[in-house]
Amino acid sequence: MKRYSFPVSERTGKSRTLQALWLAVANLSSLSVTLVLQAILCRYMTTSEYGTYSQVLYVYNTLLVVFSLGLPKAYSYYLARVSPEEGRDVVCKLNVLFLALASVFSCFLLWEAAPIARWLGNALLAEPLRLFAAAPLLLMPVMGVENILIVYGKSHLVAVYVTVSRLFMIACVVLPVVVFGAGVSGAVVGFVLSSLVSCLVGLKLSFIPFRNVSRVKTRLTVAELFRFSMPVFASGMYGFVISSSSQFFVSRYLGVEDFALFSNGYRELPLAGMVIGAVAGVLLPEFSRMSAAGADSSQFVRLWKAAVVKSSSVIYPLSVFCCVFAPEIICLLYGDGYREAAGLFRIVTVINLARIMPYAPVLFALGQGKAFARAHFATAVLIVGLDLWCVMAFPSLRAIAVIATACTLCCLFMLMMTTARLLRTSLAGLMPWRMLLIILLASAAACAAARLTVALTGMTHHLAVVSVGFAVCLLLYVPLSLRAGIRYVQLFGPVLSLIRPNRT
Repeated sequence: MKRYSFPVSERTGKSRTLQALWLAVANLSSLSVTLVLQAILCRYMTTSEYGTYSQVLYVYNTLLVVFSLGLPKAYSYYLARVSPEEGRDVVCKLNVLFLALASVFSCFLLWEAAPIARWLGNALLAEPLRLFAAAPLLLMPVMGVENILIVYGKSHLVAVYVTVSRLFMIACVVLPVVVFGAGVSGAVVGFVLSSLVSCLVGLKLSFIPFRNVSRVKTRLTVAELFRFSMPVFASGMYGFVISSSSQFFVSRYLGVEDFALFSNGYRELPLAGMVIGAVAGVLLPEFSRMSAAGADSSQFVRLWKAAVVKSSSVIYPLSVFCCVFAPEIICLLYGDGYREAAGLFRIVTVINLARIMPYAPVLFALGQGKAFARAHFATAVLIVGLDLWCVMAFPSLRAIAVIATACTLCCLFMLMMTTARLLRTSLAGLMPWRMLLIILLASAAACAAARLTVALTGMTHHLAVVSVGFAVCLLLYVPLSLRAGIRYVQLFGPVLSLIRPNRT
């Protein structure tokens, strides 16, 4: 393939940032609904009921990794490489595959609900799982709608779709619990009903980019799709083991109430995942195009560094704030009964200091999915072994949280080393270390001062402490960041130009 300099214009950069903005809006909407939903359910359900509902979602998310076979990423990878006419055919093929996989998934939940409940040590789990069995059949065929819209520059529709579907979900899940006292079964039935609406709307949106486009049969075969997806599937399986192994051991050996505490506390900062997810969603098709065009490694590094700086400028201040005000945040969200979860929240938030790099897009775009999978496999083996040893030797929620955090950081370090090698640079050249340190120090100084200010006022109300603390932190962080040379106007210029189109 002929190699040439792949131009990255200001316009292209603006487009990427704006797309990431719309994805961030979508993720923020999803996050807000999730937090509101959890806050309501924690207050209207017993700890046992909430733990059972959390286990239903845990089982679904676990098995989703298995039954999706890594295929969702195929939308972004292949649609960026073919014409819209062929793209329509690719989408049809993938949708049919997902429908078939979803049918198997739903049948599995129906038949194996009781054994799964016994395995997780909660006999009350079986019936909700059977009620939930219809959800995969509705949700899996539209797993690719967001990726489709992103590839064709319609990220604003992603924001609309996610917002509408999530708002409908919160109504369907909450009303049976709050109004009728239907408990876990009512919440699950409401979730399934909202899934039906998401399915119908998602199918409609997935073909909007192909309006007035004739379908042309692509040379892409099902076998080729699976060759691409298998490394993704393998890494997804290992990644899920890393993220959910601790939940399994807590559920199995420490009980459903400790599971409720752990599932609420040991949760990475959702806003961080929202930001990096939005960045990665935009970068995968971009890196795929650059790879197909023969772009050299220096161009990948420039784009990589730009993404890291933008991600960290949002993630670092939020992560430090959450560490400092963890008890008040947890109690505000879930009630005073979950205060113990604040320590778990602080432990897991440390991961956000490293999870600012979109490893997956660059590795998969360069055809290095196996390297991504190997790092996750090694980490999965490590965390399962250490978790098993922990629950046998000294069962403790905090010990399990520390093990999970340390193993995740090891995985991220391995991926950093792999990325540096592939892009023909060093660790020093891969990351903008000076800028990262400046952002971190400015965040720490502002949050420490905010904590001291709140303590001097004698405030105890959780909402007041969080609100005043955030306001003081923001007032201090802005001048500190400007003095340190962090220019948010330049970093997010495309967003500002959208808001004020007549300004540069």
